Amino acid sequence: MQLLKYACYNNLVIRFKIFQQSKKDLEILNFQTSTQQNEHALEEALQYYDLLIYKNPEDYSALANKANTLEKLKRFEEALQYYDYAIQKNKGEADIYNNKGNTLSILNRFEEALQYYNSAIQLNPYKFDYYLNKANTLDDLNRFEEALQYYDYAISINPEDYRALANKASTLKGLNRFKEALEYFDYACEKNPKDADIYNNKANTLKNLNRFEEALQYYDSAIQLNPNKVNFYFNKANTLKLLNRFGEALQYYDCAIQKNPDDADIYNNKGNTFSDLNRFEEALQQYDLAIQKNPEDYRAFANKANTLANLNRFEEALQYYDYAIQKNPEDIVNYNNKASTLVGLNRYEEALQFYDYAIQINHQDVDIYFNKARTLQKLNRFEESLQCYDYAIQQNPQDSDLYINKANTLASLKRYEEALECYDNAIQKNPEDYKAFGNKANILRDLNRFEEALEYYDYAIERNPENSDIFINKAITLTHLNRIQEALQQYDNAIQINPENYIALERKARALQKLNRFEEALEYQDYAIQRNPENADIFINKGNTFFDLNRFEEALQQYDLAIQRNPEDYRAFANKANTLSELNRFEEALQYCDYAITKNPQDAHIYINKANTLKKLNRFEEALQYYDFAIQNDPEDFQAFVNKAFTLQCLNRFEEALENYDYAIQRNPDNADLYIRKANTLADFNRFEEALQFCDQAINKNPEEADLYYNKANTLSDINRFEEALYYYDCAIQINPNKFQFYFNKGKTLFKQIANIFKKLHRFEEALEYYNYSIEKYPEDADLYNNKANTLASLNRFQEALQYYDLAIQKNPEDYKAFANKANTLRDLNRFEEALEYYDYAIQRNPQDIDICINKANSLKSLNRLEEALVILGLALQQHPDLYNNQIMRQFLNENSKYVSFRSNQE
Repeated sequence: MQLLKYACYNNLVIRFKIFQQSKKDLEILNFQTSTQQNEHALEEALQYYDLLIYKNPEDYSALANKANTLEKLKRFEEALQYYDYAIQKNKGEADIYNNKGNTLSILNRFEEALQYYNSAIQLNPYKFDYYLNKANTLDDLNRFEEALQYYDYAISINPEDYRALANKASTLKGLNRFKEALEYFDYACEKNPKDADIYNNKANTLKNLNRFEEALQYYDSAIQLNPNKVNFYFNKANTLKLLNRFGEALQYYDCAIQKNPDDADIYNNKGNTFSDLNRFEEALQQYDLAIQKNPEDYRAFANKANTLANLNRFEEALQYYDYAIQKNPEDIVNYNNKASTLVGLNRYEEALQFYDYAIQINHQDVDIYFNKARTLQKLNRFEESLQCYDYAIQQNPQDSDLYINKANTLASLKRYEEALECYDNAIQKNPEDYKAFGNKANILRDLNRFEEALEYYDYAIERNPENSDIFINKAITLTHLNRIQEALQQYDNAIQINPENYIALERKARALQKLNRFEEALEYQDYAIQRNPENADIFINKGNTFFDLNRFEEALQQYDLAIQRNPEDYRAFANKANTLSELNRFEEALQYCDYAITKNPQDAHIYINKANTLKKLNRFEEALQYYDFAIQNDPEDFQAFVNKAFTLQCLNRFEEALENYDYAIQRNPDNADLYIRKANTLADFNRFEEALQFCDQAINKNPEEADLYYNKANTLSDINRFEEALYYYDCAIQINPNKFQFYFNKGKTLFKQIANIFKKLHRFEEALEYYNYSIEKYPEDADLYNNKANTLASLNRFQEALQYYDLAIQKNPEDYKAFANKANTLRDLNRFEEALEYYDYAIQRNPQDIDICINKANSLKSLNRLEEALVILGLALQQHPDLYNNQIMRQFLNENSKYVSFRSNQE
């Protein structure tokens, strides 16, 4: 053993003598041993240093070189130990402190490293590397401003060394001082145009400035200089993805994979690119490869979950969100995304739990509060939703979207003034955000502040003239103002922006309906159906158009199509019920009313419609019950009270009817029609003075409505105040002369009424004028000819009167009045035989009219045919004993009392 030690020692001595031959030879040996590229060579180098240390334990350079070699072998703790030995031997050698600092930096012991760099700098304040290394370590500690100072010190010592310039550029980039960073990358390129990393880093900086095309050029330069560096291909692929050049991006991800097939990040980003292309199945394959390469990286699990959600494979998505959360329970994004997926499944309560988990991790993240607030809205938990918006606003008071959504929630609570205030706050924060203007306009419209709403729609359009929804909402507002033509223009604008927007097409159809342009409306409803054939609303509205055209069978077909598409929408059932009622298919109508009530038992109008149908069946008591149901559901809806009042009138329960009209007026005091309905009821009850008062109130409410004057004129006519009646008929005509021509029956009645009043006032010539006008407008109305004939008879223009009675008989040969009146005129002309003939015609058509019998009896008396006259009167008295009280009958009997007494005695 001793011999072996001696031999080793002699060998070391021989080797040491060889090393001592010259200083130059030793330096050459040190260089050779320190630059070996494999572990075996480095281990051999350690033996040489051990030889030197063995020979001279005080040789600090051998200790320092051994420390350097240990560092290369990643035996860092041993390296630090030998640096300490070297420092003990020579406390004045700056390189040893610097090298120990480098080793500490590798171990992320940055604060200790700084102490050793400081020591090196104190010993040699002119060494470039010391400042460079200290700057790099300060950068690792995120002490960027100090790092920049030390890069500047290094640059001042050696302005030609590119490393300080390049590293300073990277630090400036970390501070988002991108333009300065680019300047220093350029300086570094000038000093070393062959360093590929500089081009790569400059490209990254250009990408941060969204100068993507320039970035791609610099990635290409980096790849040309070093075609084997994976990151260059990876970074270029990421930039191409940002430019939506997905096909090229995939090529460069493939290049990166060829260089390093084990890098999970590449597969992950390649998967993201496939997702952007909606090639979700291929994306899933890439995420699976990323998971295989690095099963601990949560990002691949999270991205796979997002892709599964896009494929509506929600349950699997939830599973992968759970995997991602297990891998990284501190990342709130996965909690947020899992919650959003649960919202998509309508599992709102579970979603709220995951939003709360995210908030526990980071209670300052605005997006989480925002999403939680929206989920609470879906649960109608509006107050809690408002609290979440308030928390979010506290965290980010400049975010206009938060104010907009808070305003939307306030609107849901009908707290409109607060909502408007929030929209104003949103506008202050971001006066270019069209949403705040558009939503504020919607609220103003709901408040019937239509002109203000239009103003804000215009502001929204100025900021986003390509949003079709704003034009649609503006059109709806114009419709409320009955500015239908302008509304149509706005719908056309919306359609021009988005010809596939079925809502604009369907809404335009509704506007055309209001203009009675029904065929065009049907055309646009068909366009809407082509674009969205599953939307029940369109079929309902198309059914309504057919209803307005009285094409009831076609309307029923459309309602059936709507029911097929959405069997839970009560409106289709309700509208079908109304249509069936118009077809007098009342029992079916009642059945569909019941279906509608089952679907929506809270809608008062369905009960009203069912009651209306029952009323048509004269089932008045049942109708009243359903009006009461309507009132229970919506006690503020005046229509139920109006219809109930009308039904009570049918039952001659006038006081109750009047009471219900009062209830209707209380709920809608500006509706003139309600006052006129009550007035008509009072008139039916012969309470004419009160009726006139309500007519006046109706006129005060709407002085431009001709019907109101017409109704007052009728009431005045009923109480023989003919001059006043004429005045109000004239008012009606002056206000709307076309209306009475357009509405046939009303116009006919009006002019007939005026003519009749002139006749009653013995202003026969004026009466004839109005009859002539009426006959010109309504030549098929027999009553007009009959009344004109009566007027001519009053003027003793009997021959003309007879002509007009004949015309009346031609128009309506079943109307007994013309026959009776012609008979009277013939009697006045002493043409008794002809008169008797026409009395018989009248009696055939109306045997119950006693006046005709008396007039015939008088004609027989004029012919001295008293016995026949009395027979006729006797038959009439047998049928109607109460006729003894008839004044004309009593007069006739008194005049012929002797003959009547004689006849009685004989009998």
